[in-house]
Amino acid sequence: MRPRGPLPRCYTFGILTTVAKDIFRSSYHAELLSGVFKRAFEKHCDLKIIPYRALLHTGISNILHRHSLDGLMIMTWRWIHPRFCQLIENTRDTRVLVVNDPLPGLGVNIVQTDVAAGMRLAVNFLFQKNMRRIGMLHGPRHVTFRVRRKKVQIPFIDTQLKLNGFTKASGKRGIKVRKEWIRMTRANSESEGYRVMKKWLCDKDLPRAILCGNDDLAFGAIKAVRERGFHCPGDMAVIGFDDNNRAGTHVPPLTTIRQPLMKMGEDAVNILLGKIGRPGSAAISKKYLPQLIIRKSA
Repeated sequence: MRPRGPLPRCYTFGILTTVAKDIFRSSYHAELLSGVFKRAFEKHCDLKIIPYRALLHTGISNILHRHSLDGLMIMTWRWIHPRFCQLIENTRDTRVLVVNDPLPGLGVNIVQTDVAAGMRLAVNFLFQKNMRRIGMLHGPRHVTFRVRRKKVQIPFIDTQLKLNGFTKASGKRGIKVRKEWIRMTRANSESEGYRVMKKWLCDKDLPRAILCGNDDLAFGAIKAVRERGFHCPGDMAVIGFDDNNRAGTHVPPLTTIRQPLMKMGEDAVNILLGKIGRPGSAAISKKYLPQLIIRKSA
């Protein structure tokens, strides 16, 4: 039996990534991609994974044309390549959408978590539990690339937003932010969280609670705390950020800030669909409120 009416137009969207950032092993990216794939399937859209090759692309329009795309999503755009960061910063092409790292003045679409609100939730939670000695363990402030044998640093916006959010939320509660209780890692990884926290625990004057820039850092921090013979949360409370797929089964289960990543992935597809045939329309920026997930680590 022949279907009634014309078949829906099939649009093609690209997901641009880099071999240096494995989006298929990251819980953060997996949740985003789940939302993207779900909505793309519902809307009969095709998806292409586009590996970034710096020497082949001199502009966003070239990427779209080369791969016959109706739209392009970039999920970790500050970590791809300095040249690509410049392309995104300079374009006004609303067929493009980025996730998080909201650089002021961007001319492309963006879906972003309200990071400051997330840090405020965490600080307020600890404050209500009568904790005033609070530290922070965050990832790198810059992404470092080697370009033609030279080091090039790109500011990592997510880290700065979390640090600013922590500082502001603490100030509003009258909590003193101590510089020696803010520690930076070289990467947002469990191994780095463990390395930095293990060294930090050698200090005599320690905070009562630690806010971490992501869940992986929190897992590493908890490992170091427990190896030192301290109890979490009895001796030191730890809070993560993201609520990845290990958070609920970790020992102890991780208290964390949940980003609505699947919803953000679905909305990314909706936004790009809405931009088809509207090249002169203004870029869309959507901000999402995170949620505090209370478990046993704090």
